Amino acid sequence: MSPRDVTPRAPLYARIEQRLRDAIAEGRYGVGALLPTEAELCATLKVSRHTVREALRRLVEAGLVERRQGAGSIVIAREPPRGEVFGIPSIDGLMRYGDDTRLLINHRGMAPLGREEAALAQGEVGEMWLSVQGLRIGQDGRPLATTDILIHPRFAAIGPDLPERGAIHHAIERRFGVEVAEVVQEISAGPLPAAAADALRRKRRATGMLLMRRHVLTDGQTLLVSRNWHPAEGFTYAMRLRRQEG
Repeated sequence: MSPRDVTPRAPLYARIEQRLRDAIAEGRYGVGALLPTEAELCATLKVSRHTVREALRRLVEAGLVERRQGAGSIVIAREPPRGEVFGIPSIDGLMRYGDDTRLLINHRGMAPLGREEAALAQGEVGEMWLSVQGLRIGQDGRPLATTDILIHPRFAAIGPDLPERGAIHHAIERRFGVEVAEVVQEISAGPLPAAAADALRRKRRATGMLLMRRHVLTDGQTLLVSRNWHPAEGFTYAMRLRRQEG
């Protein structure tokens, strides 16, 4: 691949993503061609599997690559669709939310990842992660959301010292000297699970909003994932998106 990269200060996975984008745009991997396997990219670029997976995930999101089980990563376009509007909300905003609420923890301990959890965390089934379950409380004492957090075992030592206020990912950054480069978020609606409905003082099967977030480090590794159920009524989610230059 060409050595042409984005700025050297960009996260490693973003630089690898750009190198692959360049190779696709220049026709070295044509539409319908297979990209090198994860193992081949790890060996060639001397990076971790997490870094390669994050770079490939971003190519999928850009509409350049499709990952097919048993077939690998297949190029489906030389350029991303034009005119799309996208962006990412400020990570600082998540920190402010943590400052304005209180986390009431009712369970913490190491637990194995199930199949669904492993897919969400991009980890391995059966791998032991720090599991934290609790309730976010507003300044007026009302329960705002239930929260279920999985923290990578590399950072499990933070368990006894999880902050009641402030963002958990920020506490991990300070303690371990790492940096969150990206937060991937999904929002969906559905009936509140029974335990969440009880904790939020809502009727069983009442509609709720599920926010799932994955915090990604600069090397592409998952720091933590969180699943947060909010009551649907009164729920507002706002963001500002800017059109990508060029």
